[in-house]
Amino acid sequence: MKKEKLSAEEMESILNKQSGVQAVSGLVPDFREIENAANNGEERAIIALDNFKYSIASYIAKYAIAMNGIDYIVFTGGIGENQINIRKGICEQLKFMGVEIDVEANQVRSEEKLISKPSSKVKIYIIPTDEELMIAKETKRLVTE
Repeated sequence: MKKEKLSAEEMESILNKQSGVQAVSGLVPDFREIENAANNGEERAIIALDNFKYSIASYIAKYAIAMNGIDYIVFTGGIGENQINIRKGICEQLKFMGVEIDVEANQVRSEEKLISKPSSKVKIYIIPTDEELMIAKETKRLVTE
């Protein structure tokens, strides 16, 4: 920040909106577009998605170690609910933990669903986020207290 004479807001924008997958892919920060580019063979997009899936799988594995195992993996939010290939790629990297994704069951978007195989040691779910409902509940709680 000092060298480039950046404000805190500018630095925050760089870290939150111009780094990571966007920087590696060279594209806009929209996973749908990055995934389309990867499907069309754009190398930087492929590398960006591979790095992202590896990073998420690494975090899950680290948490599993910290908690002495896990029972569930839950995908939620925009990427978790909608990016079929990203969910699949993350789970494939966790096979060593007994994670088995049902590729056919995984072919859904924004639907609450169990997507692991019956033989999976870890159950995998998609649970859509209802952010507006949570904001409304929290607002009601704050106003009525």
